[in-house]
Amino acid sequence: MLVAAACGSNGSVATPDTPVTVVAPDATGATTTAPTTTGPTATAATSATTAARVVSPNGHAVIDDRGAEVHVASTERVIPLDGDVAEIVYALGLGDRVVATDLSATYPPAADALPQIGYQRALVAEPILAFEPTLLIATDLAGPPETLDDLERVGVPLVVVPDEATPTGAAEKILAVAEALGVPDRGRTLAERVQGEIDAAIDTVADAPTGLRVATLYVRGSGTQLVLGEAYASHWLIEAAGAIDVADELGVVESAPITDEAMLVAAPDVLLVPASGLESVGGVTGLLDALPALARTPAGVAGAVLSYDDQLMLGNGPRAGSFLATLIADLRDRAPTES
Repeated sequence: MLVAAACGSNGSVATPDTPVTVVAPDATGATTTAPTTTGPTATAATSATTAARVVSPNGHAVIDDRGAEVHVASTERVIPLDGDVAEIVYALGLGDRVVATDLSATYPPAADALPQIGYQRALVAEPILAFEPTLLIATDLAGPPETLDDLERVGVPLVVVPDEATPTGAAEKILAVAEALGVPDRGRTLAERVQGEIDAAIDTVADAPTGLRVATLYVRGSGTQLVLGEAYASHWLIEAAGAIDVADELGVVESAPITDEAMLVAAPDVLLVPASGLESVGGVTGLLDALPALARTPAGVAGAVLSYDDQLMLGNGPRAGSFLATLIADLRDRAPTES
């Protein structure tokens, strides 16, 4: 029996925490609803609820995802506390204002090359303050809370943006990051483009779903072996690509340990694995050796393992639409052909 375990995330994230035996709700007490991908959502980029922006003589203020009013006096020294957020800042053309990133920021290369201030879930105030930031932008993954409290206590503005693992989540996050940076027009332009790419990709599968059964696995050597559920961007991407996420049938909301019984019952046709995780077990052969039951599933027998960059696959950022198109094409290549 596979027990759903909360990882403290209600959005896409590159590195899940070690699971605890708590079912369904995440650490915030919220539950996640499976996204609907049956029709166009182009209006999301302009109609989504985002941070309200108020211009003031000394900068601007936003109402962030916590409902907190945050006054931003300067956006000259920005530290994104999330890889997806860093990617959005660069996509908005403001990468030259980023002075440091966290370990989850691997794209674009310029963000990856910057000094790092630690990992978003295990931040310490001192390394962040050493860069004299004028603005911190985070998702609800950032923590621990006491570190964030310390940073705000000494006067560093912190804006928390939404991070929903849905087909409109990327656009909503882009809009909120742009508001925090004081460039809402750039945000609308980028959000509309990204949402348009997502909607166009979804339209290509509306009448031709593959019906493939897909499992998203998160592995780190022999120590962490999880199946990811609807709290992660991979879930809506699988459904939007016309496939079936077996996590739903297994009752996985956030993440849960991989068990032989669960994998054999789920019988996935395709496995999705972040690239760094697949590398940590020695590639496809190492994955099947580490989890022998997988070798007996249709995916294991066929060697049907799709692997993508972690931030691309789980980030739900500016590349979400182009990645969905890639995923659709890759799944179609593995779908059985009609005789």
